[in-house]
Amino acid sequence: MRVIVTGASGFIGRNVLLRAPSDWQIFAVFHRTVGLEAFVADHGLSHVTPVRCDLLNPNAVRALAQVVGGHAGAALYLAANGDPAASVERPRWDLELNTVALVNFLEHCPVRHVVYVSSGAVYDGLSGLVSPSTAVAPRLPYAISKLASEQYVRFFAERRHALDSYINVRFFGAYGPYEPLRKMTTRWMRALMDGQRRVSVRGDGENLVDFMYVDDAVDGFLKLTAAAGVSATVDFGCGAPVSVNEVARMVAGTLGLEITIVHTGQAEEYIRFRTADAAMRERFGVEPKIPVAEGLARLHHFLTSEAV
Repeated sequence: MRVIVTGASGFIGRNVLLRAPSDWQIFAVFHRTVGLEAFVADHGLSHVTPVRCDLLNPNAVRALAQVVGGHAGAALYLAANGDPAASVERPRWDLELNTVALVNFLEHCPVRHVVYVSSGAVYDGLSGLVSPSTAVAPRLPYAISKLASEQYVRFFAERRHALDSYINVRFFGAYGPYEPLRKMTTRWMRALMDGQRRVSVRGDGENLVDFMYVDDAVDGFLKLTAAAGVSATVDFGCGAPVSVNEVARMVAGTLGLEITIVHTGQAEEYIRFRTADAAMRERFGVEPKIPVAEGLARLHHFLTSEAV
């Protein structure tokens, strides 16, 4: 199967390339991030072809389609603004990265089945149990652009008939190897490994995080990518969120340390909701299995090995 993976040089993207079936012909789309070609070569991923493409440029997307050669069987669309908080100061930039780029891709790169990685942030402002049937009215620009992108995917499938099927995945987040330093798990773990014992948390730290180890996330995305012919909007989280304060304590516990948590400013995302959607488990047979303690231990091992 020919599969396009956009955002392939990012955190999730690199882990997708490592775990995807070797009998898939993967076109790994990246733009500015350097090093993807070396990453592919170093890991012997002979079934992966890195393709540089500016998704904001329609001509570049048409050129990508030429490289792929006709309709791809599926696309896992990961490309996005990876920093939700930055969307507050740069809403147009966020809209371009999250939505305009997606529209260009759907309009100029033929594909039969699309898995669009949206975000649980679309539930911004809500509390309690949520699901794809919940009415949403987000105010965070990142959440607005993600929700708009979901609707464009539906438009291209249901009105344009450019897609045979699609799955919009409202993803609640992951942690693990290759995540950017700004992500709290790696940022805090690196700081503690360097001798710091104070962790800075924006806001009161009681906002919720429902994330999973990246291997569980990637296995779910791969399962959905192979689910051609199925159209749906689903939530993808563990369903057992913990507070940011608790995440800080768990990271410290992984290293056997006691820390002081310092609260500053306010969080742009303040999450008080949790998913009640069981579709990933009941419809697709996907359920995160790696406990947080084990996942953090794996991340610590990766960071330690990387430092050697």
